[in-house]
Amino acid sequence: MRCSRALLASLVVVLAVSVLSCGGGRENAVLAEFKDRKITVAKFEDAYANVQPIYLPKASGVEGYKEFLNTMLNKEVMAYKADELGYDKDQSVIQGMDAYKNMGLQAGYMKIRVADKVKVTEDEMMVHYNNKGATLSIKQILVDTPEEAEEVYQLLQDGNDFESVCKQFSKGPDAEQGGRVLTAAYGTYGVEMQREMFSLPVGGITRPQMSAYGFFIIKVLKRADAKSKDAFEDVRETIEQEVRVQNEKILMNEVSDGIREDAEVTWFWDTMRIVWNVLPPDRSLTNPPNRRDEVYPLLYFDDEDYDKPVVGYNQKLITIKDFSDFYDRASFFNRPRREFRLGGVKMFLTERIMAELVVEEMERSNIEEHPEIKAVLQAKKEELMIGRLYEDMINSQTVVRDQMVRTYYDDNKEFFRVPEKRRFGVILTGDIDSAQKAYEEIKSGKRFRNVAMAFSIDEPTRDSLAETELLIQGEQPEMDRVGFALQRVGEVSEPFETSRGWMILKLTEKTQSGMYTLDEARDQIRSALKQLENENRLNELLDKWKEELGVTIHENNLNKIKVEQRTVTDKPSSRA
Repeated sequence: MRCSRALLASLVVVLAVSVLSCGGGRENAVLAEFKDRKITVAKFEDAYANVQPIYLPKASGVEGYKEFLNTMLNKEVMAYKADELGYDKDQSVIQGMDAYKNMGLQAGYMKIRVADKVKVTEDEMMVHYNNKGATLSIKQILVDTPEEAEEVYQLLQDGNDFESVCKQFSKGPDAEQGGRVLTAAYGTYGVEMQREMFSLPVGGITRPQMSAYGFFIIKVLKRADAKSKDAFEDVRETIEQEVRVQNEKILMNEVSDGIREDAEVTWFWDTMRIVWNVLPPDRSLTNPPNRRDEVYPLLYFDDEDYDKPVVGYNQKLITIKDFSDFYDRASFFNRPRREFRLGGVKMFLTERIMAELVVEEMERSNIEEHPEIKAVLQAKKEELMIGRLYEDMINSQTVVRDQMVRTYYDDNKEFFRVPEKRRFGVILTGDIDSAQKAYEEIKSGKRFRNVAMAFSIDEPTRDSLAETELLIQGEQPEMDRVGFALQRVGEVSEPFETSRGWMILKLTEKTQSGMYTLDEARDQIRSALKQLENENRLNELLDKWKEELGVTIHENNLNKIKVEQRTVTDKPSSRA
């Protein structure tokens, strides 16, 4: 019986979706029931289609259905008992709900705002289909402010040379060269920017496009379409869904823009530059500082600058002093970085402004009475209550003694062998020509990371500052043959082809194989034993509660279930 806390938590939200999508002629035969709660075939089908793949039942057919139904039933029983025991009045649950209403509901609210407006046309689907697999060779100009962007765009419209304008105005690292030729793969950019770029002819120039870094103006130098692809009718359903997601994002961005326009959000770009100038040098995302070692305030400004406004909205101002306070309270991973320039400062504050503005709008709209939002709120409350019940009645009651840890280590030493691990710098390009140019720049002495930022085509590579986590052989199979053949730290591979494009690796770190000692493995063992004891204790309680509540299971209705068999590699469905 698999009944992990993570699985139960994942089902809470999935079942909220299920409540919304049941009905409409779908099968409502009851699979299990107790008190006022029922699990119908339709509810089961939606939960199965939407749960994360790692939580799918191991068995197939009816046996798998029984296993999955039992997990759904466990969630319902725990939610019922948590409510019966008064966990809705627990202070942590109340605070969690307040926090969720202030932050977690925003995405749901925005989706409801655009839900009935999302349309997909045949022309849009065909354009998307034709662009899939395409790459562009481009040059770009990066500037900080909308005024600079409009000036640059007008100069280019007036016929000025792109490279000359780039040298004069761009804030990018390739400005002195008049812009470096980059490879842009369809599917790796924001929707609005991508649609504009891939709609242009060779030689075309985009209008200024806002990004996390600032404003980009992009020139298309060359286009290469996919050499082969599936027939349109064979992938029509996938194409339609992908375009629908794109159109939803565009509409949600338009709604966000409208909310900020109504609030008269005004940015003070000169002050934002003051803020950016004092940001510390960027630190690797794989090496965050210990918060206990940080000395506050983290940023130092001149005294006369503290009251200067960075942004204004609804007759309010966020000053440099406010920004400094926000920065101190933010996690290392959420703080703006120098590499993103003023765009990073803007994004950091926009998230806070939108959180406030959307909550205010939600309150005015009485959105909490909307059926979908009510279901989501109920699901969140049940998740929090189940969490508190689990902590009080399961986790806090479990004790793992040292003798249990030592015995487990002695009996399972083969599990504590440590394989060699390696960390790689990664450059991923869309074609061999770009990969070869990147390789030549590295060989000429340029920093690997700078070359990666200029040439890599995928956002994850850029977001990770072109470096992987420590990997063991097999975790990234396409890297194994080349990466684990590198002999010394600092060695760089020649370009090689992968399913995602042409890749270059640099060995940046490697650890030796060996074996964890008992002291090194102690915490891991203790955690595993505690989880095992927790699950045993939870299953005992569930058996007791099910008997008390009079749970009834209608196994004869299991054959009415109609679901597509899924594996751990399949994505959750979006039908609900």
